[in-house]
Amino acid sequence: MKPSEQLTWFVETRGVTLNSRDGQICHSIPYPHAGLWALVANGNYSLSHATELMIILMSVSRQAAMQEVEKTLAAWKQKGLLSEE
Repeated sequence: MKPSEQLTWFVETRGVTLNSRDGQICHSIPYPHAGLWALVANGNYSLSHATELMIILMSVSRQAAMQEVEKTLAAWKQKGLLSEE
C-alpha cells in the first residue's frame, strides 16, 4: 500500500495535512496517527512496525494497537488516501 498518487502532504507541528492535486481532498491527520502515515508514506509500512509504533505512541496493548492500525488504514483506503501497490 502507498499514498494515492494524487496526494501531496506536509508535516505540521501536531500532525500531517494531505491535499489532492485537484482540490477534492483536504484531510488532516493528527498525532499519533501521523506517525502511521509516515510509515506508509515513506514505504516502510509493515503491520508489525505499525503496531509497535502505535503501542508506544498511544500507550495501549498490542491488540488495541493492531485494531487501531487496521481501522485507520481501512478508513484511509475508503477516503481514497491510500492505494494498493
